[in-house]
Amino acid sequence: MTPERFFQLLTSMKIGHRGKERAPHKPLLLLLALRHLRQGHARMRPYREIAFELGVLLTRFGPPRRKHHPEYPFQRLPGDGLWEIQGLQSHHWDRSGQLRPHLLQHSEVKGGLPSAVHHLLMGNSVLLKQTVEYLLQSHFPDSFHQDLLEAVALQDVLYPAEWDEVEIARLIRPRDPRFRANVIRAYEYRCAICEYDIRLDNHLMGLEAAHIRWHSSGGPDEVPNGLALCVIHHRAFDRGGIGLSDNLDLLVSSELHGQNEAWDFWFQKYEGQTIRMPRLTQHGPLPEYLNWHRQQVFRGAK
Repeated sequence: MTPERFFQLLTSMKIGHRGKERAPHKPLLLLLALRHLRQGHARMRPYREIAFELGVLLTRFGPPRRKHHPEYPFQRLPGDGLWEIQGLQSHHWDRSGQLRPHLLQHSEVKGGLPSAVHHLLMGNSVLLKQTVEYLLQSHFPDSFHQDLLEAVALQDVLYPAEWDEVEIARLIRPRDPRFRANVIRAYEYRCAICEYDIRLDNHLMGLEAAHIRWHSSGGPDEVPNGLALCVIHHRAFDRGGIGLSDNLDLLVSSELHGQNEAWDFWFQKYEGQTIRMPRLTQHGPLPEYLNWHRQQVFRGAK
């Protein structure tokens, strides 16, 4: 296995209905496997352990679902050449060709990176960093990266970084560098929710451009797919704590809560209120992007 062949497999990995639904299952499973590799764990680990850890990650960083299915990437990632399964028996499969997770929980079935991939990454710390960076940039918004790195204990892999940023940028979907400036200008340099516009000297502090439909899920770098948000509201929006109706009224998730003045100041007092629109109506959020966010990110109305 060469680094070039490995990245060819990684960049051609099939991600479900990419661009329609969020499908972070395979990237999360790979990040979990990289954590185990970095910590010196055995290459092949029992399904029950992987399913529990992956289930936690899917709950935190996956789309809002009543039930997550860690068995899906466990079963499907071998088809991409990036995963291996040992110990499967005929009774572990149902008639439709899907694994039976309740049987796997009490079995000796194990999964892990293929031996060639495992040994390649073990002996190449720069390639490991490139792999983590690629998975983050290709499948998750920037606001997820630090929390996700901490969740898989890989934060020290990227900081300080030593990979070739130009090479990684070539592999991921390019971003329009004008997106942030265009969105913030359209919203007249204020947060669309709380009108935050703090400056140091004449430089904005903590005002960001959020993608409504994530760039990593096919969202365009266009103003109607953007919102000018302060850091707090951007983070809450990306994590599904808040959303927007088609009428641009602020929705607050039942999973978002607090007990002091910050809860009222940042969220409760804006719930149900219409956000501030751009000066030009054609720059306003499009319903198709708002609907995507409600279906794939927002964690339910309060």
